[in-house]
Amino acid sequence: MDETLKQYMLLFKQNNDLVNGPDYPNKEKDIQNQKEQIEAYEKLLQQGFTSDYDYDEFADSVIKCAYGDMTLEELEAVYYGLTSPF
Repeated sequence: MDETLKQYMLLFKQNNDLVNGPDYPNKEKDIQNQKEQIEAYEKLLQQGFTSDYDYDEFADSVIKCAYGDMTLEELEAVYYGLTSPF
């Protein structure tokens, strides 16, 4: 599995859990720090897409994976399907 994709998905899931979890002091700061890390991974991953549409389709799949509607392996297949030359 692509390590960048794996780390991105783990951070995305952690951020989703953090946002939807209970409030605590400095929660907003933690959310912002994770958001910055996620954006760095997004920039790396986005380089492989040839169009914004393909990236949007990938982003939809990331959300599905975060909510358990798609496995990490299925997400990886979507990613490679959208970034591999035909």
